[in-house]
Amino acid sequence: MNTQPIQWSDFYKICVGMMNMQSNDFWNSSPREIYLAVQGFQTFNGGENKEEPMNSNRLEEMMELYPDG
Repeated sequence: MNTQPIQWSDFYKICVGMMNMQSNDFWNSSPREIYLAVQGFQTFNGGENKEEPMNSNRLEEMMELYPDG
């Protein structure tokens, strides 16, 4: 079990700053609702399955495989 205190400022930044939740809605939500909202936001935005940005090695490999002409 996690015994760390909830970092409400971090959740506020995510919910209000990134998810555009109204401040009043944030403060009237239960911790479970906040966790579920953040979890849904992460899933919608790719979560842990999000692809890494292309690096220069991968770009060079693709340029060799698919030359422009």
